[in-house]
Amino acid sequence: MEQSTKQLFLKYIRNLASQQENDQVLSMMQSGGYQEEWEQALTEFQSEFEGGEEEAELADQQVLFQKIENRTTLKTVKKPLHWIGYAASVVLISAAAYFVLKPVSKPVIAAKNKTDEPAEKTGGHKWIKLPDGTSVQLNNDSRLVYDQGFKGKKKREVTLYGEAFFDVAHDAAHPFVIHTGKITTTVLGTAFNISAYDHQKAVTVTVTRGRVMVQRADKTLAVLSPNQQLSWKTGQEHQNKQTVNAEKVTAWKAQDLIMDDITLLQASELIAKRYGIEVLFKSDKVKTCRFTAAFLNRNNLSQVTEVLSAITGASFERKGNQLLIDGAGCEN
Repeated sequence: MEQSTKQLFLKYIRNLASQQENDQVLSMMQSGGYQEEWEQALTEFQSEFEGGEEEAELADQQVLFQKIENRTTLKTVKKPLHWIGYAASVVLISAAAYFVLKPVSKPVIAAKNKTDEPAEKTGGHKWIKLPDGTSVQLNNDSRLVYDQGFKGKKKREVTLYGEAFFDVAHDAAHPFVIHTGKITTTVLGTAFNISAYDHQKAVTVTVTRGRVMVQRADKTLAVLSPNQQLSWKTGQEHQNKQTVNAEKVTAWKAQDLIMDDITLLQASELIAKRYGIEVLFKSDKVKTCRFTAAFLNRNNLSQVTEVLSAITGASFERKGNQLLIDGAGCEN
C-alpha cells in the first residue's frame, strides 16, 4: 500500500527517509500545495517528541546538520517559504535547537501541557515560552510544571525543579508565582534566576532586573533588587541575603543563544557578540525580518546561519572575520 503524503513527511522529519524519499519531499516543497499535510505531520511529530518517543531514533546532531547542508534546494530558494523553513527547523530540533517561525503564532514545537504535568523532561538546556509571553531558560536536569493557560486565574503559577532563568512578562493584575519546595517567589515583571535542585536541599534566588519577593509559609523572607541573592536551606530557620554579581551567577545561560521575537538586525548584534565577528548587511530590506529561534548548547555559526536562512530567506556569506547578510526582505 502506497504511503500517504503525511507519512512520507513524517519519515523525512524523523530522519528515516531514503535518499529517494528525501528527494521526493524536497521536490514537493518546491512545487507547493502540501502545507496542510506538512502541518499534520509536524503536529504528530510534536506530540511524539514531547513524549520522548523519537529520541532514540534520531541520528547524531552533526549528521543531521550535514544533511541540511547537503540539501542545496533549500539554499537556492529566493523567497522565504515558511514550510520549507519548517523542514530545516524540525531536523534541527533533535540537535537541541528550538524554533518558532514568523509569524510567531505558528510554533514548530510549542509547550502544550495540562496542569501538574511536567513541561519538560530532565536533560540538557531547554527554552520555554509560556502562554503569557514569559521566557524561561532551563539549566541541565531541570523541568518546569505549569498550566496550559493562565486565562481566568488571579495568579500565573508554575513549579520549578532544578534551575531556571525567568524573564517574566509584566502583568500587574496577575502576579507570577514560582513554587520551589516550601519557597514561593512572586514577581510582576522582571528577570531573575532560581536554583532549587533536590540534591542541594536549598533554594537560591538571584535577581538581575526588577524586584522579587521570596516567601516561606506566608512569611516574607526578603524583597530582592538587582544583584541581590537569597539562599535558604531545608531545615534552617534563617536565610542568607547578600549582594552578588548576577551576571556571574547566570553565566550558565550564556551557552544558549535566544532570539525571542526579534529582527534580523537585532539578531546580527547577538551573533557578532557570540562569535566575535563583524556582521554587515548588503541589503537593508532583510534587516526587519522578524522571527523567534533558540539555539541551545553552543551551536556553531554555520548551524545558526543555516537555520536563519531557511526561516528568513536571507543569504549568509562568511568572508574572514566578516559575515555578510543579503536578501529580498520579509513580509512583516
